[in-house]
Amino acid sequence: MDLRSDFFKLNFFFHFILCLVISSCGGSAGSSNQPLLDISAGAVMKPLFNSNPIIIDDAASYYSHACNDPTFQFLIPLNMNDDEHIDFISHFWCDSLTPGEYDQTPVPDALVANLNDGYGNYSISNLSVFGEIYPKLGGASRKYAIGDINNDGKQDVAFAMNWEDGRASYDHDSLISNYSRPALILSNGNSYMIVKLGEPDWGHSVQIKNNKVFFAGHKSQVFELDTNGWNDISDSYPQLSFASFLLFDEYIINSVRRDSSQGLELIKDNKIISSIMFEESFKVNFESWNNAGTNYYTELGVYNIRGENYFDGMISEMCKKEDIIVASINASKLISGEIIEGGFYSESDTTPVVMLALYKIENDKLVAFDKTIKDEEIHHNYNFFDCIDVNNDNKRDITASVFSQQWNDYDNNRGVPEIYINADDYYYNLDTSNWPTYSDNEDTQGYLFDIDMSGTLDLVIFPTKVNSSSKVEIYTTNKNLTD
Repeated sequence: MDLRSDFFKLNFFFHFILCLVISSCGGSAGSSNQPLLDISAGAVMKPLFNSNPIIIDDAASYYSHACNDPTFQFLIPLNMNDDEHIDFISHFWCDSLTPGEYDQTPVPDALVANLNDGYGNYSISNLSVFGEIYPKLGGASRKYAIGDINNDGKQDVAFAMNWEDGRASYDHDSLISNYSRPALILSNGNSYMIVKLGEPDWGHSVQIKNNKVFFAGHKSQVFELDTNGWNDISDSYPQLSFASFLLFDEYIINSVRRDSSQGLELIKDNKIISSIMFEESFKVNFESWNNAGTNYYTELGVYNIRGENYFDGMISEMCKKEDIIVASINASKLISGEIIEGGFYSESDTTPVVMLALYKIENDKLVAFDKTIKDEEIHHNYNFFDCIDVNNDNKRDITASVFSQQWNDYDNNRGVPEIYINADDYYYNLDTSNWPTYSDNEDTQGYLFDIDMSGTLDLVIFPTKVNSSSKVEIYTTNKNLTD
C-alpha cells in the first residue's frame, strides 16, 4: 500500500470539497442570499437581506374614521423623538363615493404616526406626536417635501394638497371642486403641529428651501417663516409649475407647457434665461380618468418621443444629483392601434409609461446630458424617484418607486423599486430578481432608506391602496446593495 499516494488523494479531495463550499476556485459566488464561507474572516458571510421583515401593523382603527379602503399615499421616514431609530408618518385619503360627479366636501383623510421603540417594534402614537387621536391634513396629498423650515434641527414636511379624489374637476357655477389649502407638519419639540397656509388650490408640487416653502398648482404660493410667523412672499417669485419645479442653487427649473410645446425653462433672478422645448405632433380629444363616462373631452397634445407617439408626455418630477438634473417624463400610449389626429380617446384606452431624461446647466444654459440608461424599464409606472447613493460609492444613483399594479401586463415588481446604478459613463438596471417582495397579493410600492441606521439602505414596501390591510414590511440589509 502506498500511504503517501493515498494521503495526496485524500488531501486533493478535501480541497476540492472546500472549493465547492466557498465557490472561490474560478467560479461565481452565487446569489447574494446564499451564505458563503469567508476564509479570511473565518465566518459565514451574511445574506444581503435579513429574511424576517420588520412589520408595521395595519392602522385600520385610525384610517377607518376616514374610510375603510383609502389610498395609502405616503409612508414618510422621520426621526421624530430624537433617538437613533427612524419613525414614520403615513398619510391616507379616500376616493370619491360618487366619481365623476360634482362635490364640494373635503376629501376624507388620516395621518398616522408610528414611533420605533428602539427594538424594531412600532406603535401608533398620534396623541403624543400630533396632540390628537385622529389628525388630518384636510384633503388628498399629491407630493411632499422635507426640510428644516423652523431651524430647530428637526425635519418638517410640506404637502401639495388637493381634493382630486375622482370627483368632476371642471368649473361649476364659477367654483372649482378639487381645490384644497396647502398644508405642512411643523416640528415642535418632540411633537408636530399641522399648519394650513394660503388659499385653496389644485396643489401638485412643493419644495422647501431653508425657511421658505414653495407650493404650485394653478397658482404659486410661497411662504417664509420668521420670528413673527408666516409671511406670504409669493410676489417675489415667478410662476411655479404645477407639474414639477426644482430649486437648484440660484436657479428655478420649471416644467412648462406653452401653447403647442412643452419642456423645461431655466429661471434666474425671476427671468427665463434658457429653455429646452419640444413641439407636439398633433392634438386629440381626451377624456381623463376623473371625467370617465361624462363625455367631457378636452384637447390633448400628442408628442413624438424617441420615435413613438405618446399622449401628453410632460415632465412630472425632477431631482438633482451633483450638477445633473434627472427628469421623469410621464406619458401614456395607446394599448392597441395607432393614435390618429383629432381622434377621441379615454384614459382607459391607454397604458402609462415613464421615461428618464438627463440635463445640465452650463454657462447659464440648460442642455441635454447624454448618458445612457441601460435596460430602462419605461412600462413600470411611478410618480416618484430619488437621486441617492444606494451603494456607498460616492456616486448618486436613481431609484424609482414603481407601482406594482395587478392590472398591468408588464412584470410586477411587488414593491421593489427600479434601481439604476451609476457606472460613470452610463447607468445600468440593477438585478433585483432575488430580492424579497411584499407578502400579500396587493398593488404595492416601495423605496430604499436606512431604517435601522446601520449605514446600508433597507427595503420598505407598502400597499398603494388599502384592500386587505395597510401592513408595511421592512427588509433590513447586512451590506451594500451591490456587494
